[in-house]
Amino acid sequence: MAKPVFYDPQLKRWRNLRLLMHISGIVISLVVAVFMYTALRSEALPQTIWPELKRTYKPVRDTHKHAGAARGSHRKTKKPPSQVPLNEDEGLRAAFYVTWDKGSYSSLKEYLRQIDLLYPEWLHVLTPDGRIQGSDPLTNQMFDVVRGTSIHSVDDQVMPLIRQEKADAEVFPLVNNFDPASGKWLQNVGNFFDNADGRANFRRQLLTFLASDAKFKGVSVDFEDFPRTAQPGFNALIGELSADLHARGLKMYINVPADDDDFNYKYLADNSDGLILMNYDEHQSESKAGPVASHAFFVGNIQKALKIIPQNKLIVAIGNYGYEWGNKPVECPEGTRATVCNLSVQDAWIRSAESDTPIDLDSDSLNPHFAYDEDDGTTHQIWFLDAVTALNQMRAARDLGIRTFALWRLGSEDRSLWEIWDKPDVSIEGQGEILRIMQRPTPGKRTVVVDPDTGLVTDERFAKLPNPYQLEAYGYKEKKVAITFDDGPDPNYTPQILDVLKRKHATATFFLIGIPSENDPGLVKRIYDEGHEIGNHTLTHPNISEISTWRFEKEINVTERLFAAKLGVKPLFFRPPYSIDQEPDTADEVKPLELTQDMGYITVGDTI
Repeated sequence: MAKPVFYDPQLKRWRNLRLLMHISGIVISLVVAVFMYTALRSEALPQTIWPELKRTYKPVRDTHKHAGAARGSHRKTKKPPSQVPLNEDEGLRAAFYVTWDKGSYSSLKEYLRQIDLLYPEWLHVLTPDGRIQGSDPLTNQMFDVVRGTSIHSVDDQVMPLIRQEKADAEVFPLVNNFDPASGKWLQNVGNFFDNADGRANFRRQLLTFLASDAKFKGVSVDFEDFPRTAQPGFNALIGELSADLHARGLKMYINVPADDDDFNYKYLADNSDGLILMNYDEHQSESKAGPVASHAFFVGNIQKALKIIPQNKLIVAIGNYGYEWGNKPVECPEGTRATVCNLSVQDAWIRSAESDTPIDLDSDSLNPHFAYDEDDGTTHQIWFLDAVTALNQMRAARDLGIRTFALWRLGSEDRSLWEIWDKPDVSIEGQGEILRIMQRPTPGKRTVVVDPDTGLVTDERFAKLPNPYQLEAYGYKEKKVAITFDDGPDPNYTPQILDVLKRKHATATFFLIGIPSENDPGLVKRIYDEGHEIGNHTLTHPNISEISTWRFEKEINVTERLFAAKLGVKPLFFRPPYSIDQEPDTADEVKPLELTQDMGYITVGDTI
């Protein structure tokens, strides 16, 4: 009888097979180990030589010596914030939020649990028909918020954050007559006030909007800069709103300017749940340079207000921001040029550090101030409000019986204020899309002098200014553009783009995602072979400000190894996902870029 072909009574074949399997297992294990090691290990790329950005600032010393010193905790119960009477010693805190400054959301995230009443600037009335409009913060385009019973989202961050954090903050959407597109308060809002049909339409839309979220407990009304002749129509609107809102158990807070005889403070207080006294802008964008809210100005306005407004109907808003006045247009933090710029406290500190000019607490006004000149003759006068002015103002207001304050605004404040109350975080120099971190955040150190008689801070000295992330931008060339494409390769569109580029003899940079590149290596090779630059755009396209450092590093390393294996090259350029038409504005957006810079990558933005 013939033996089976694979008959092996001495198990020689099995021993050989087992040895082969062991060797294969070892080889596979080594390959996996090498892959994991290379994925986990960062290998620095060659360093780039960067040009130096130079500034020509000269400090202006204040030679005028001012004579004499100026004279003059959080929640205790679990009541809903809006049910707490104003100015009881309850630790009630209010704050304004804006969509047009990403630093505002960064500050909200950090201090949400310390905020009881939130006034988000979401709603605008710009036409006589009373339509409520919202503004897209990226495009500045206006849109109708209410259409029938449907609601167009005005903000996709704040309410999810409040629910996620299970915060107790109550939200009172702010409505005003400010036009974000023109950057101006519309004085013709009186046409709306005088239009009974327009007022009725506005009230209907507002009630529909407020009913869309249980966290909306009412409204914050902020109509400003309209003529005295429009006051009767404004008062009519307030009376109608008061009846509508209070009948539904909703609250209404009204923002009013300080010491303005045009406003009928008594009527407004009687028909609302509180007036928010905007106790700042003593000097502002349409005035000469001077204190933003001198101590005497601040205290005097409260004293006058309390003669008309009941104490239990008054919230005092304190400012934490500043202005920069120039004798000719200067570059503002947002990139525009103007003779007067709005500054956050952080912006003011940066100006002080860059110009090597110390900050002086003016002894007359108790407002921080400094000045400097540039070599081209441009003069800069900077006045602002910080944590020290907030401390002085709160102490003085408490002496007058005021315990409830509102902060204007989240994102522009000196964050030391939050400690006193019971990091815009980013500066970018230069022009271009190539971003480099020049300075990482460092804490500051300051000393203050307190008058033993008044308890007010009369002097403030910074031994070391707090510093945010400081980025420098490179690459701008007049009348030249760099073509870049993100998120590919795409099997449908990328070949068409390559055909057009080839036909036009143009080259571009393609910031590619790792997984689609692994799925279509032939297309990746075509991009590279046709002379285009390859950039790293992570493995899976996550929002890098919301993932761990460990995962972010793996996203970069695995994608880098992929291109090295497929093309034999390692990309030098990196572009963060979700960065369309914007630069990093907040610390949580910049922090991940520290890692890529330390690895040798050149970060490329994409501001349009």
